[in-house]
Amino acid sequence: MLLLVTVFASQVTLAQSLAAVTEESCIRGDCLAGTGTLELITEFGKGSYVGEFKDGEFNGFGRLEVPISFLAKSVYRGNWANGIRQGRGTYWNGKGNLYIGQWREDKRNGQGSYFFNLPEWRENQHTEYWLSENTENYSGQFVNDHYQGQGTYRWSDGTKFVGGFFAGNKHGQGTFYYDTGAPRPQWWEYGNLAR
Repeated sequence: MLLLVTVFASQVTLAQSLAAVTEESCIRGDCLAGTGTLELITEFGKGSYVGEFKDGEFNGFGRLEVPISFLAKSVYRGNWANGIRQGRGTYWNGKGNLYIGQWREDKRNGQGSYFFNLPEWRENQHTEYWLSENTENYSGQFVNDHYQGQGTYRWSDGTKFVGGFFAGNKHGQGTFYYDTGAPRPQWWEYGNLAR
């Protein structure tokens, strides 16, 4: 288990998911400068944004749900600034991956947790802590959508690496923990085990 399995998340970015919207309609409240519900129509069905608006943009707290197929929807629930994700939020990509954490300029930036290969996700079913202890995930620092800084990568069998990351790869000093809990100090250089 010494190999790093780097998972570069294939996210449906906000711009891509909203590009699929063919029609939108304010069905409740004030979708220009207040709180409202905006219905979004795509080729796969209806989605919606429920939350705060400023100058017709998502701004403040809100929940965006967009169909990405006839069976799946992406969901972002959190803070917005002028139509982009900014602050803390939760993003389910509709394809088995979930991110909970900080955003800046529509990218994962700051402290967060990214969970992989979830068979399904229901809002408010599990806490971030429970998911980090029971699923494959990375929890730690992000910079421009990459694991960067100090973090923990945990595999589904319970083994984990705690240490430094740079641009999505293990980098610097860290400790690998076997499923028994036994530690093994390691040193990584840009994804390659040095010692």
